[in-house]
Amino acid sequence: MSVLCPKAVFDKYEDATFKLVMLEPSVALQDYEVVMRNQVRLRAFFKGIMNWPKADMTLAENTASLAHHQSEFEQREAFAFSVFKVASRACIGSVYVDASRNIEFDCELYFWLDEKELQLEPQLASAVCDWLQQDWGLSRVALVGREISLSDWLRDIKAQS
Repeated sequence: MSVLCPKAVFDKYEDATFKLVMLEPSVALQDYEVVMRNQVRLRAFFKGIMNWPKADMTLAENTASLAHHQSEFEQREAFAFSVFKVASRACIGSVYVDASRNIEFDCELYFWLDEKELQLEPQLASAVCDWLQQDWGLSRVALVGREISLSDWLRDIKAQS
C-alpha cells in the first residue's frame, strides 16, 4: 500500500477564484447535484479506476461516500476536497489527493469541474499543484488524467508491480 507523506496537511484552501474544503457530509446535497449533472463525463474520466458515479446513485449513497472521504482525510490516508467558486459560492467539482502508486511521484492528483466551469481547469490545476508543492511539501505531483493519460498511468503502475 502506498503512503502519502506530506510535511503538512490542510483541510481548506482559498484564493480569489476557488475555495476548497474537506469533502464531507455537510456538502452532500451540493456535491450530489453537481456529480449527477456530470455523471456521464465523470464515468468516462474515471473509467479503468472505478465505475462512478452510478446512474442511479442516491443522495444517501453520496452522503455515505462523503463520510468515507472524511474518514480517509482524518486518518491521513487520502485527501478529498469540494471545490467552490468564490464569487458564486457554488459547488463546482472535487479534488482528490492520493498516495502515488508510481515511485516517480509523491502523490496522485485527480480533479473534475462542472461542465459549465471547464474553462477553469488549467487555473485549478496550477493552483492546487502550487499549493501541494509549496505548503504540503509534495514536490512531484502526478496530474493523472491531465498531464498523464489515465491509460498511461495504469500501464506504468502495472509495470512497476
